[in-house]
Amino acid sequence: MNNKLKSNLIITISGMGMLLSTLDTGIINVALPFLQKEFQTSTSLTALSVIGYTMSLAVFILPFGYLSDRYGKLKMSLFGLVLFGLGSILCGLANSIVSLIIFRIIQGVGAAALQATSAALITTLVDKKNVASALGILGIMIGLGPVLGPSIGGLFLSMNLWRLIFWINVPFAGVGLICNYVLMKNINEQKHSGSFDIVGALFFAVTVIAILAGFSLLSNRNYLIFGFLLIIFGVFVARRLYIIEMHSKIPLISFQMLNKNPKSWLYLLQTMIFGFASAMIFLLPPFIFEKIMHLNVGITGLLVLGAPAGLIIFSRISGKHNNGHKNSQFSFLGLTTIGISLIGLLAFNQQWPALFMTFFLFVYGIGGGLFQPANIAAIMQVGEKGNQGSMGSLQRMTQNIAIASGTAIGSTTINLLPGNLETSIKINWGVTLCLTIVTIVLTIIFDRKNNGQRTH
Repeated sequence: MNNKLKSNLIITISGMGMLLSTLDTGIINVALPFLQKEFQTSTSLTALSVIGYTMSLAVFILPFGYLSDRYGKLKMSLFGLVLFGLGSILCGLANSIVSLIIFRIIQGVGAAALQATSAALITTLVDKKNVASALGILGIMIGLGPVLGPSIGGLFLSMNLWRLIFWINVPFAGVGLICNYVLMKNINEQKHSGSFDIVGALFFAVTVIAILAGFSLLSNRNYLIFGFLLIIFGVFVARRLYIIEMHSKIPLISFQMLNKNPKSWLYLLQTMIFGFASAMIFLLPPFIFEKIMHLNVGITGLLVLGAPAGLIIFSRISGKHNNGHKNSQFSFLGLTTIGISLIGLLAFNQQWPALFMTFFLFVYGIGGGLFQPANIAAIMQVGEKGNQGSMGSLQRMTQNIAIASGTAIGSTTINLLPGNLETSIKINWGVTLCLTIVTIVLTIIFDRKNNGQRTH
C-alpha cells in the first residue's frame, strides 16, 4: 500500500470517527421535545438520552485511549465503529424511552473509542510531513459535527422521520469499517504491553460522573446546592486519583510525564478554555437572535453559521501553514483572535445589525480554526510514541468536560436571571473573556520564562 493511499484511509477513519461522535452529541438535542411527545414521557427522563451518551463517552474515553496503545489504534477504532453503528441501529429501533437511553449509552461507548483514537491514528500512522495537514482536517470534522447535527435532525423531524437521525450514521460507519479493515490487513501497528490500571479507571469514572452530574444539575434551581456538592466531591476524588496515579507503575493518566513537561499543563488549560468558550458560542447566540432580536428560527440557523464557517476554513489553513514546529505560535494567535471576538460579542447590543453578531462569531471561528489543530498537535507531541492514544483521549476528555461545564454554567446564569436575559448573556460573555485573557497572560508569562531559561 502506497503512503498516499494509507494516509487518505487513516484520515478518513479518523475524521469519520470524530464527525460521527460529535454529530450525535448535537443531533438529538433538537429532537428532545419530539421524542418526549413520541414516547409520552417527561422532559427529565428524555434528557437522560443525552446525559447517558455524554456520560458513557466521558467515562470510557481515557480507558480506550490507554487500551489503544496496548492493542492497536486500528483495533480500537474498529471496535468503536462497530459499537457506534450497532448503537445507532438500536436507537432507531427503540420503542420506549428506557430502551433509547440504554442504546444511547452503547452509542456513547462506541463514540468514546472513536474519539480516543482519532488524533493518535494520525500522529502514529501518517507520515510526519502530512501530520499537521491531517490534524487540520480533523479540526474541520470537529467543527462540522455540532453544525450538521441540529440541521440534519431538524430536517428529519420535519418529515416525521425521527429514526433516521440515528440510522444516518450507519452508512458512514460502514465506510469507516471498510477503510479500517483494509488498513489492518496492510499495516502492522507497534503495540506496547502492560496491565490495565483498574483502580485508576474506577476513580476516573467516579470523578467524571460526579462532575458531569453536578454540572447538569446546576441549571435546575431546586438542585443547585446538590449540584455544587457533587462537583466538590468530584474534585476531591480527582485529587485522590492524582495521588494514586503518581504512584502507579502503569497509570491511566501519566501525571509524572505531564509534570516533567510543565507546558503540557498549559496546553490542557488552553484546551479547557477553548472548550468552555465553544460551549458559550453555541449556547448564547440563538437566545440573542430569537429572544432578544425576535428573529425566526430559520434566519437564526443561518446567522449562527459564522463560528463553524470560520473554524472549518481556518482549520484547513492552520493545517497547511503549520509544519508542526509552530504549534505555540498558532495556539497563541488563535486564543488572541478568540479574545478579540469575545470583546466584540460583549459589546454587541440589540440595536446593531444582526450580521455584526455573525461577523464576531466568524472571527471566533477564525481563532478556533487557528487554535485547535495546533493545540491537538502540541499535546500529542508531549507524549511518546507508545502513549499517543492516552494523550489524544486526554485532550478530548478535557475539552468534552469543559464544553459540558460551559453549557451548564451558561444555562445556570440564564435560569438564575430569568427576567433579564440580556444581562445574563453579558455576564456569560464577560466570564468567558476573563478566562481567555487569563490564559493568554499565563501563556505569555510561561513563554517568557522559558525563553529566559534558554538564554541562560
